[in-house]
Amino acid sequence: MNIVKLRGAISLLLLLFFIIVFFSGLGLHFAPSSRIARETGWTFFGFDKGTLQSVHTLPSFLMSFLIAIHFALNYKMLLCELKLLFKRK
Repeated sequence: MNIVKLRGAISLLLLLFFIIVFFSGLGLHFAPSSRIARETGWTFFGFDKGTLQSVHTLPSFLMSFLIAIHFALNYKMLLCELKLLFKRK
């Protein structure tokens, strides 16, 4: 697999995990306390609070791992961009 396809696959996975983490985080932010959520049968897109926490946690760890790989694959580009950003005129 060439590097361009690998970068594209990682970027696509990062986007997918970002969407999952964003919406599950939103649900967790607006969720009532665990006792109230359990007693009222509260759900967010069909997920109860416990399931939502699991759905949020695993993709968050995977996303962190992919971010590290993304930086490793693109560190030269990042350094060039930082040099241009902080270049004195």
